[in-house]
Amino acid sequence: MNKNKIFNIGIWLVFTILFLRLFQVQILKHKYYYELSLKNYLKPLKLHAPRGDIYDRKGKLLAHWEPVFRVSLIPDLIPPEGLKKLKEILGRLDVDPETLKIKSNYITIKTGIPFHKALIIEENYEEFPSVVVDADPSRVYYPQFNYLSHIIGYVGEASQEEIEKFNLSPGDVVGKSGVEAVYDTILRGRDGYRFIAMDSKGAIVDLNPRPPIPPVKGKSLRLTIDSDLTHYIDSLFLPYKKGACVVYNPITGDIYSLYSKPYFGSSLIKLRWEDYLKDPSSPLINRTIQGLYPPGSVFKPISALIGLASGKIERNTVFYCPGSYRFGRRVWKCWKSSGHGSLDLIQAIAQSCDVYFYQLGLTVGLENFLNILKDFRLPIKTGIDLPGEYQVLLPDVDYYRKKYGDYGFTEGYVMNLAIGQGEVLLTPIWIAVVTGIIANRGVSAIPHLLADHNPGYIKWDLPREDFEIVREGMLQVIEGEHGTASFLYSPQFSFAGKTGTAQNPHGKDHSLFTCFSPYDNPQIVITVVVENAGHGSEAAAPIAAKILERWYEKK
Repeated sequence: MNKNKIFNIGIWLVFTILFLRLFQVQILKHKYYYELSLKNYLKPLKLHAPRGDIYDRKGKLLAHWEPVFRVSLIPDLIPPEGLKKLKEILGRLDVDPETLKIKSNYITIKTGIPFHKALIIEENYEEFPSVVVDADPSRVYYPQFNYLSHIIGYVGEASQEEIEKFNLSPGDVVGKSGVEAVYDTILRGRDGYRFIAMDSKGAIVDLNPRPPIPPVKGKSLRLTIDSDLTHYIDSLFLPYKKGACVVYNPITGDIYSLYSKPYFGSSLIKLRWEDYLKDPSSPLINRTIQGLYPPGSVFKPISALIGLASGKIERNTVFYCPGSYRFGRRVWKCWKSSGHGSLDLIQAIAQSCDVYFYQLGLTVGLENFLNILKDFRLPIKTGIDLPGEYQVLLPDVDYYRKKYGDYGFTEGYVMNLAIGQGEVLLTPIWIAVVTGIIANRGVSAIPHLLADHNPGYIKWDLPREDFEIVREGMLQVIEGEHGTASFLYSPQFSFAGKTGTAQNPHGKDHSLFTCFSPYDNPQIVITVVVENAGHGSEAAAPIAAKILERWYEKK
C-alpha cells in the first residue's frame, strides 16, 4: 500500500471520528449540554412559599403573612467592598455569617427592608453584581395576641441541622417553637424558583429569561384555642407577675387555653432575643408544659388513691388532727393550727388536712407508697403537640436510694410526699390531665392544639369506686361546709376541685388549684398556678372559678 493511500485513509478516519463526536455532542447529548450551558449563565433564585395561616377555634386569624422587600445575592460574585456597602445600607444581616460562605448559589441576606433602602440598592445596581431585590413572604404576628405567643411560637432561619433534616437551603425559614415548629412541614408549603441570567462577571442581564416555577402556599391550621377566653384569663392574671393556666376538655382533648405568664412577642423575637434570654422572669419558658412545681395539696387526691390501692386505707378510715403530728424528734404542722379533729378520707380531701395525709403516708409506708405510685404507670409527659414538654418527677425507690442511700431512706419522706411536697415535681398540663383522669373515672384524652384531631387516651386502671371516693372529696372542697374553696360554690353549675399551696424556697408560696365540671359529666378541666401568691384558695381558686363562670356564660 503506497503512502498516499495510507494518508487518505488516515484523513478519512480523523474526519469520521470528528463527525461521530460532533453528532454525539450536537444530537445525542444536545439536551445535556444545553442545560449545562444554561447553568453557566442562569442562576435559580428560590421563591419562598407563603406560610399557611393560623386560626383559633372560632376562625379568628392569629398568624398571617405579607410581602416584604428582600435582598438576595451570590457571595462569590460580589466584591468585598460591595458587601461592605450593602451592610452599611441594610444594617445587621438576617443570615448567620457561616451562610455567607455558600459561594455559588443565591442566598437571602435581609428581609423586610424599607422601600427607601430597596430603592438605594436598585439605583446603584452596578456596584452590587448578582444582587436582586424582590418580594418575599414574611410571617406576621399580631401584638394583641402576645398572650398566645407560647402556643403560636415563631419562625427563624434554619440551622445546619434543620437544613440537613428537612432538605432545605441556607437562609430558609422554619418554625422554631410552638405550633409553628410542630406543624412546620404543613405550614411551610412548597417553594418555587425564578431564574436570573447574568454574564461571566456576575452582572445581571435578564431577570426573567425563562418562566418561573411558582411557589405553593402552605396549608392553614385551625387550633382548639379560644383566643377570647385566653384574653380574659390574661386580664385575671394582671395582679400577678408569673403563672400558668390550662383549660381543656378531657373527653375530646381540645385545649381551650394554654396560658403562660410572662410571655414574649412573636413579632419582636428577632429584635429582643437577647433581652428575652437575659430577663430573670424567663418569658421564653412556657410554664404550662415546662414549669415544674411541687404540687402541694393538689397531689392529695393521688395520695388518697395510693392509700386506697394499698388496702390499708378505706373511705371511712379516720385519723385525728390536733393541728400537728409528732414523728421522731420533729413536730409536723397542719396548715390549720387549731386542728381539724377526726376526719374520714373524703373530709380529709375536702379540708386538705395535712395531719391526715401524714398518717396516711405512714400507714402505707414509704417503699409501698413509692411502688404503688410506680405501678399506676402514670405518664411522665402528657404528649401534647408542642415542643419542649418537660418530664414530671415521680420518684421511685431507686431514686431515693440513689439520692439518700440506705441510711437516708426513712419513713419521714413519705409524710412530705403524701402532701405533695418533697421530691415530686409536676407541670400544670400534667396536673390538668390527671385531674381529667380522676374526673372521668380512669380515662382522659391526650391534650392537643390542632382542631379536628382524633385524640389518643391516657388510662388509669383502678376500681371505679376508688375514683368515686376521691371525686366526692373534691366535690366537698367546693360544696362542703368546711371545704377549702367552699366560698366558690355557685348554684348555677356544679364543679369539684382541689386547692394546693406549694412551698417555695425562693420566696412566697405558689398558689395552685385544679377542678373539673360538670361534676356528673365532666367536659372541662381548669388548672391554675400563680407563683408567689400564697395559699391555693387565695389566688388560683378564684381565678379558676371566674374562668369556669365565663365558660358557662359563653357556652
